[in-house]
Amino acid sequence: MKRATRSRTVEVPPATAPRQARPRGRRMSKPDVVALKRQGILEVASRLFHEKGYETATLDMVADELNVTKPYLYTYYKNKAEILASVCAVGVTESLDALDRAAAAPGNSVDRLRAALHEVAAIIIDRMEYIVVYQREMKSLTNVDAQQILRLRHEFDLRIAHLVEQCRADGLVKMHDAAAMSVWMGGLLSWIPNCYWRGSRRKREDVIEQVSHACMRLIGLD
Repeated sequence: MKRATRSRTVEVPPATAPRQARPRGRRMSKPDVVALKRQGILEVASRLFHEKGYETATLDMVADELNVTKPYLYTYYKNKAEILASVCAVGVTESLDALDRAAAAPGNSVDRLRAALHEVAAIIIDRMEYIVVYQREMKSLTNVDAQQILRLRHEFDLRIAHLVEQCRADGLVKMHDAAAMSVWMGGLLSWIPNCYWRGSRRKREDVIEQVSHACMRLIGLD
């Protein structure tokens, strides 16, 4: 999947589940094979960047973990910086896809907003290592990559604002500036890694429900 800007494009893996085994007897297309191998590199790189830090983790470490040669990595990514940019773009790109699905879902505008918040919260939890790497290593991104991801984040805020504005237009939200709360909703969602992690006593489903409820309360909904 690509999200293009005027400068250049950061490629990120598709939002579909990359770990699923392909059906027997069915040959994968070349683009699917490339996407699968790129995803495999990102899975290992995100874990190493998360565990060791971007500066300490090396492409040699990534290659060793994958049991491949370093030139293999360069077949799919230009350099370490491009891998970092792709890792950092995963969370927001998959969240934008989730908002697209929610906007087209059945139900009223509040149902669609609630579904969007639930799905984005789930993505943040399931892509925790990617999210933490972005939050911690954004300073290591090139200026071009950092600006592109910021534009994607701004697009996320705009789409949340649109969902909220639909609720107000339908008379289900009374706050006249409800759409402005989208930025604070994004802030609440991005705080998830600070209060939930694997092995936490909090349950995944409870965190998703609680943060979604907190976001809805920002615009006067329960």
